[in-house]
Amino acid sequence: MNKAAVTIVLLYLAAGLLALLFAPLYVANQLTLFENPENPVNILYLMLTIVAVFIIILVITRLRLEVLFKGLFYFSAFTVLTITISVILPDSIVWLGVSALASASILILLNRFYKWYVADAVGVFLSASIAAWFGASLAPPVLTILLLLMAVYDYFAVRSGGMVSLAEKTLKMNLPTMVMSPVKEVPRDFKTGEGERRGAFLGLGDLAFPNMLTVSTFLETGSPVAAIMVLSGSVAGLIIVLNAVQRFKRPQPGLPYIGLGAALGWIATKTIV
Repeated sequence: MNKAAVTIVLLYLAAGLLALLFAPLYVANQLTLFENPENPVNILYLMLTIVAVFIIILVITRLRLEVLFKGLFYFSAFTVLTITISVILPDSIVWLGVSALASASILILLNRFYKWYVADAVGVFLSASIAAWFGASLAPPVLTILLLLMAVYDYFAVRSGGMVSLAEKTLKMNLPTMVMSPVKEVPRDFKTGEGERRGAFLGLGDLAFPNMLTVSTFLETGSPVAAIMVLSGSVAGLIIVLNAVQRFKRPQPGLPYIGLGAALGWIATKTIV
């Protein structure tokens, strides 16, 4: 692997380990999303929500309502950041205000100073927060099925060009929807000329969804070894997809590789737990 790919792997590992640190805090503060984490109906609810959000975002971008899209993204990011920072800090209304102020400051910094390392820091924190939140809310079998369904969805979304087009639009709007390897200037698309290198990229969904299973496995088993097995499986899938991108010189769907690796890692834990 080249340096760009190694950077992406390290960022993925950072998100996974950070999610493992955040998850017990979510549980301790009773900030889970579903009453019954083993209910398979949760999968249907999540898939319908994800598809609906994707369609709404495509419509918004096609209508060139970038301001609306950017506002919705920043509101969502602000909410996630505030909740996560608040569970780290002491429980009081004052510290909640501090959490909100810190979240707003982070997003203002990102908007005013959009560099790869700022986007990466915010992206890793956001994806780790989402992974911790959903990982604490859903059981491993449910998340494994969700990952497989998301892998199919991701494959067709990328192959159709819709996901790639959306990702390029978010680059132009300076939104941290992906992590990237060090680049002199953040590109506005994924096209490369002869001999040109644009670095490596990975969407936040590709970081968050597989790490949900890492978190859920750890919380269910209490075994760091089991969590590491799931994390290692997803990293193996990530390495494969990064090599595929380098070989074919075009964006590849990440979840069919990373999600499948995480799922296989979870299945492997059944031999030790």
